[in-house]
Amino acid sequence: MTNLSNLPNEILIAILEILAAEDLQSLIASQRASRLFHALIEDILYDIQNKSATRHEDDDSEEMRIHPLWKIKFGGLFNTADSFTAAEKKRLAYLTLNGDYTLPFRRLPWAKSLHRRCAHTRPEASWRDISLTFGQAPITHLDVVKSYSAPEGDSVDYYQVDLDSSGLTMGLFFDILLSDKATYGFETGSWELILGRRLRSYDILSEYECFIADDRDLVDFGKEAWQAAVLYVRGGPASCGYAPESHDGWVVSSLVKRQRFLPWQGPIQNFIFTGYYD
Repeated sequence: MTNLSNLPNEILIAILEILAAEDLQSLIASQRASRLFHALIEDILYDIQNKSATRHEDDDSEEMRIHPLWKIKFGGLFNTADSFTAAEKKRLAYLTLNGDYTLPFRRLPWAKSLHRRCAHTRPEASWRDISLTFGQAPITHLDVVKSYSAPEGDSVDYYQVDLDSSGLTMGLFFDILLSDKATYGFETGSWELILGRRLRSYDILSEYECFIADDRDLVDFGKEAWQAAVLYVRGGPASCGYAPESHDGWVVSSLVKRQRFLPWQGPIQNFIFTGYYD
């Protein structure tokens, strides 16, 4: 009896490439079928990501988007507002984590079952090495902008993530969110990944003490920010206390190497104040 494994590799690759475009989740699952499937699919994923980077190198006509599979599997991690239920959105005036920074992780569709959670969080899990924007050009520049509001005053922090040539993968983004550099820990209020944005001026960010995604003086977008993104994190004193043990193992740690977080790499403008405004 003939099965797919008996087909010539050229035909099998053509079939799997179609599956990659139509149903990425099924393609990833197919890696468990056999060693042959695992090897072929690994090569297909690698080739598609390389071709996507080359194809879109000089093309900014298409708006960057997160792959639909990641929206389903990791939705609340791209915008914490999406991790709240419909009832909570009606009840709460502000969709803030209020210190419960692991809520978006605990509410992932696969996180409720211990067995599924263990399968997804394995270091060798296939999803970890796949681009966040699979099928399009990868995100090659990521700014982390952190804004903290407190009665004593506001402050901002900035980091640039040192990305490999392959760009931002789903696994790296997942680890960044659980790193102690990217959030405010138990004082995290929210975060959002904004594609097609790139910080233009560190000095203006320091002056504003907040981030405004559509401010042309502060942010580049359009052609200047092609393949760029900003992870905007907001924090402040939490009104509720949360014990680490209540978070079912989701904890902020140093999973991402320290050297991945760089200070501002652009020009610094030094303003000298010489008088007073009328």
